[in-house]
This record gives sequence, C-alpha cells and structure tokens, in this order.
Amino acid sequence: MRRMKQIAAATAAVLLSGSLPLCVQGKGQEEEKVTIGISMASELASYQKGLAGKMQEIAEQSDSYEVEFYYADWDADKQEEQLREMIDKQVDSIILCPVDAKSFLNVLREARDAGIPVVNLNMKLDPFSCEYITTYVGGSMSEEAVLAAELAVDYFGEEEGKIGIIEGFPGSDPQIYRTQAFLEEMNSHPNIEIVGIVDAKWSRSRAELAALDLLRKDPEIDMIYCHDCNMAMGAYDAIKKEGKEEIKIIGIGDALEYKDAVKEGKIYGISSQSMDYEAAYGLICAERAARGKELRPWYKNPCETFTEENIDKYRSPME
Repeated sequence: MRRMKQIAAATAAVLLSGSLPLCVQGKGQEEEKVTIGISMASELASYQKGLAGKMQEIAEQSDSYEVEFYYADWDADKQEEQLREMIDKQVDSIILCPVDAKSFLNVLREARDAGIPVVNLNMKLDPFSCEYITTYVGGSMSEEAVLAAELAVDYFGEEEGKIGIIEGFPGSDPQIYRTQAFLEEMNSHPNIEIVGIVDAKWSRSRAELAALDLLRKDPEIDMIYCHDCNMAMGAYDAIKKEGKEEIKIIGIGDALEYKDAVKEGKIYGISSQSMDYEAAYGLICAERAARGKELRPWYKNPCETFTEENIDKYRSPME
C-alpha cells in the first residue's frame, strides 16, 4: 500500500508540476470529490486484473476522487452498455480499456455530447474513435513488437530459425499490432520463418494449449513469441512438459513473476510494459480531465527489452 502511495505521489509531482494541487481551490476551499468510472475489458485476464488492482489501491489513498469499476468479460456489447450506464449516472470522467479497437464510436460520441471526458487506457482505440477521447495512456504496441522482434533477430543472427506466435484477444489493439509490426520486422530477415499463429486470448492455460498446437504443426520450432508474459508462462509450461526447454520464449510485460522467469531462463527475453505507469497516469489523467485541465494527446508508457544478461538493471519508469 505504501508503494502505491509513493507511485501516485511521484506521478502527481511530474504531471502537476507548476500548478495548484487538484484538491485545493481558491483560498483553501476544497474541490468536490469527483467520480471516475472505469471500464476494464476483463476481470480475469492477467494484465487487466493487475492493472485494476493497482488502480484500486491508488484510489483508496485519494481524498479527491472515487472510482467505480465495470468489467466487460471481453464482450463489446456488454462494455458499450456499461459505458452508457456511466453516462446515465453522470460520472465525472471515464477510463476505458476497450475490448476491441472499433466497437465504441457511437457511445464515445454520446459521452462527449454529455460533457464526460474519456481516458483511453492500455489498449488503444482506432483512429476514428480516438477523435472522441481526451487522451491515451499506454504504450505503442508496434514499438513493443519491434523490440520483441529485435530480440529474436539478435538471438538467431545469420542462422535459420523458426518462430511460432501466440496472440491475445482477437480485434484488440495489441493483438493487431503486436503481430503486424513483428511480421513486418521479420520480412527483412528471410533466414527466420514464421511457422504458425494461434490466439490464446491472454490466458495462460490457453497459451499452453496453443504452444502444443504449434509444436504439433512443426516440431522443429526454435522460438515462441507471445503477446504478453502471462501467455509466455503458459508456453513455457507446454515446452517443459514436452521436454523441449531449448525452445526460447519471448513475452511482453514487466511483472515480478516474469522478470524472475527471465532470470531463471524460463523466458528468453521481454519487451517491457509498466503496469505501475498505466495505473497511476490513467487515474491522474482522468481526474485532471474531470476538472477541465488540459492533457497531452498521449501519455506514453516507455518500453525496453531485457534478457538474462541485463534484467538486473530493470527499473520501473515510476521509480
């Protein structure tokens, strides 16, 4: 809990430098507490669950806003209904982590018409929908994929290699661009072959089955690239059971479990994505938007690559 307070305080200092604290107005008069509605794509997906948990911990330390969580269970229609419920309740701002990139144009237009700012968190909306959001807090999925591809290229060098890909939930921003950018990077390296692409919907257990499917398609696979580290751990479970631990695994994420997995050689390398950053900046941006403060179009989650050689040098962008 103390750690979350430090994160929120540090982030606030960066974002609000040079301005009055949000909880103070005029001559010591306190501003009213604002309500932030938070719509998460899923309550069960590892990253979504962790991100919501961190936001809840930060919110519990705040006297200037309260949060209400909604979970869509990867159902776009359900998430749209939840967003309309928030609009009807007249929340002061909305944080949206969307099920997919393209399903929310109409309801986002309704939110803007109602004067409710929307912060797009973690998984980016498509360009048309982005016309109706206040800011995006998250990483570049393409950049994360390119960095993951560079890990693979550095590993294989000039030698031939075979890679299987395990994707996240179909239609989501990371599922689209973490594959697209990876494949584009691989086009410049004809010595590396992509032998199969299977989706596992961010699930560790599904990723284990997906990895087994890839191995059945081509037993000579050298590497598996996963759209997140939770699925990377599922892929590791599969290769361990099959006695093929020589297969290298690349994932995206920076939770302690995954950094430890890199140190232990279970995961070859990671392209980082800071959950702490997105939780803290998501809430601060939502509160600032609710109070009519100006925001940048994008608060970018920084990304780096780590292997066993440099994982001890990892530092959270919030430190």
